[in-house]
Amino acid sequence: MCGITGFYGLADPKGAGVLLRSMTDSLEHRGPDGSATWLNGLGSVGMGHTRLAIIDVAGGAQPMLTEDGRLVILLNGEIYNYQNLRRELEELGESFRTKSDTEVFLKAYSRWGKDCLSKFSGMFAAAIYDNVSNKLLLARDRTGIKPLYYHAGPSGLFFSSELKTLLTSASFSPHLNYQALADFFVLGYPLLPSTFFRECTELTPGSWLEVSGEKRTSGRFWNWQREEESWNEENALEQTEAALVESLSEHLNSDVPVGAFLSGGIDSSLLVALLTKELDTRLDTFNVKFGEAAYDESPYAREVAKRFNTQHHEISLAGSSADLGLVATILDQFDQPFGDSSAIPTYLICREIRQHVKVVIGGDGGDEMFGGYPRFRYADVAKKLSSAPEWIRGSAAWLSETFQPLSGERSRQLRRLFRAADSQSSGRLLALSCYTFPENLADIFHPEVLHEFADYCPSLAPASGDLRNPGGAEFIDATVNFALPGDYLRKVDCMSSAHGLEVRVPFLGNQVLDCAAQIPHRLKYDGKDNKLLLRRLAKKYLPASVVNKPKAGFGIPLDSWLGRSGREELQSILCSTSAKIRDFIRAEYLAEILDGFVSSQWDKSKLSRFNLYQQVYFLFGFERWLQRWTPAY
Repeated sequence: MCGITGFYGLADPKGAGVLLRSMTDSLEHRGPDGSATWLNGLGSVGMGHTRLAIIDVAGGAQPMLTEDGRLVILLNGEIYNYQNLRRELEELGESFRTKSDTEVFLKAYSRWGKDCLSKFSGMFAAAIYDNVSNKLLLARDRTGIKPLYYHAGPSGLFFSSELKTLLTSASFSPHLNYQALADFFVLGYPLLPSTFFRECTELTPGSWLEVSGEKRTSGRFWNWQREEESWNEENALEQTEAALVESLSEHLNSDVPVGAFLSGGIDSSLLVALLTKELDTRLDTFNVKFGEAAYDESPYAREVAKRFNTQHHEISLAGSSADLGLVATILDQFDQPFGDSSAIPTYLICREIRQHVKVVIGGDGGDEMFGGYPRFRYADVAKKLSSAPEWIRGSAAWLSETFQPLSGERSRQLRRLFRAADSQSSGRLLALSCYTFPENLADIFHPEVLHEFADYCPSLAPASGDLRNPGGAEFIDATVNFALPGDYLRKVDCMSSAHGLEVRVPFLGNQVLDCAAQIPHRLKYDGKDNKLLLRRLAKKYLPASVVNKPKAGFGIPLDSWLGRSGREELQSILCSTSAKIRDFIRAEYLAEILDGFVSSQWDKSKLSRFNLYQQVYFLFGFERWLQRWTPAY
């Protein structure tokens, strides 16, 4: 894990060295083991790198040049199959000066051009500049594990691992992107390639951007594409285990010790089991313990750690550790509003882990690849309901609204389900995954803000067009394409990079991606349970208590964690006359949400406890961002 940044076609090269140094220094937290910069002769192209030394600690410094000085590379990430590629390149006549994966990437590009991107198994954001042709290539890994942002304007093209570098270095005044604002309040994150700044773009996963003078071209080298085979369960189980072991074996490539997250859920527990039993790895494992039982999976993690004899570390998050200043620090790491409050425990566990190791294995991707989210099966139910006569759906929806024995949670779930059934397009997926329904934005924002949204509505449809009558399989596609890079991977990258920690995600290794794309979705989940295939595999290694436990998100009880005084402090900040969200958010909505949050009294038929505090978290994140970056709007 490193930080990369630079510029191309700098309009005014005067002071280019100072500018580049400043850009590079802004990423010091991502790479605390060293930094360096490179400028071309004219000062119009600059490359900066901060390094977390993992592979070839002594020889892998960047920016790295070819022997003839023609190509210069920046690489953030790891290429896990670099040793095999190195042997292949050596057979073609290439020689190497280092033992690093960065040099393999560089020589692969020199030999194969952009075609090399599809050969890599790993996580990466890369920039390569050709001194002879004056071309810059930016590229990002298949699923978007590593981030890359850019701004193109009159002063040149600027790129970086983080938005803050662009905002403090490129010559432009930031403007609020209203479409990203709508995305955020509906989904909790802006939909790629948009960012909250109109002038900045996020490079799409599995894609490249090439810049040559004023000309910019782009393309994709990988797309998630389901091609389900007619496998039976035994065959799928065998393929899955082999793919996971192979991916884990690659992810252990490191010249420093590797640890592992251990949440107590199936994904991380299974990885720990395979690492210790199949790959004979001695591990440090790490878990967060919450004071509230509904959020605490630490007993399961301890049970797994004991079974596999890991060196286990448990981080306790008691209410006394709550601090709005800490929450603000966490929100600032994203450089734009980010709605997933599980960033808080992720930040804290990464901070603790970094005291022990530089590299840790994480379980992200397991839910997406293997049907872990209940919403996948709800989408199938909604698809079936959609074919029922309208009067039946209407009657059932009316009963869900009026039948008293139903709990508030059950009533909300049923209303959401019937709403999804009424949609025949991507709105079905939105209905099953959003925090706020798009038409309810009118309850939140002032009319003049709604005017800026115009007719825009967030969509989880593929770039190729709208979805027709989608079900769970299509929801898996949408989750891989949007939520995975926009929410889950972004959270892990930002929270780990804040502490100079590298998180590796074997469920997103090439072998597992290819395998998961072929597994019939009926083997991933059914009408009663999720993650069927992984549960079956887990039975081979894990205690029954872990295998059979229902899915639990890596959340935090934000309301009780902050306590009454913390909730009142947050209310005071958001209701202050100096609060910038007053320009956007209706006073009536703000008062209703915050009163319910502070008093723990709200209309439970409309909002769950989780949804209530998430709405407050959204508001605080948006206010924090407005205060920090003061964009024009």
